[in-house]
Amino acid sequence: MENPFVGMDPDTMLRTLKHEAAQMEVKARQLRQEMAAATVTSTSPDGAVTVTVSPTGALQDISFSDKATNHRPSTLGPLVMKTVHAAQRQAADQVTASVRQHFGSQDSVDYMRQFLPETPPEPSRQMEREPDDGEGSVLRKRPSRGQQTTDSDRPRRRHGDDGTGSLLR
Repeated sequence: MENPFVGMDPDTMLRTLKHEAAQMEVKARQLRQEMAAATVTSTSPDGAVTVTVSPTGALQDISFSDKATNHRPSTLGPLVMKTVHAAQRQAADQVTASVRQHFGSQDSVDYMRQFLPETPPEPSRQMEREPDDGEGSVLRKRPSRGQQTTDSDRPRRRHGDDGTGSLLR
């Protein structure tokens, strides 16, 4: 890289450096404002889930509409994650576009990308499929009144479990 100050008198060189520093400060201020505004809100295709993420992709808010009750627990979790990932991709794209606009170099964009969450690939159709045998449910089926339970119906205790039911071990 060639020295841009070769043959320049010290006063001119100092004015040039101050001018460039002032321009970089303005760009940095604009970038900071744009990044603060890069908060993204995304809603699932059916409107059941709405999430808001920060410019870094951190989840800030999540809400569910009445349509969420139409989903089984085993499908609601993946729908939430798909919606979060879509918002994270949008936030990363906004931040990257701002960096590119103000600093222009791919090196600057690559540097900024390392601080953003990696966006996973689009979920496959297989993941969206509802299980038809009840697998994946977080709720255990209980026998109806009067029905006998067998040992296989009861949860097994771990070695060292004192039977108090404490989850903090």
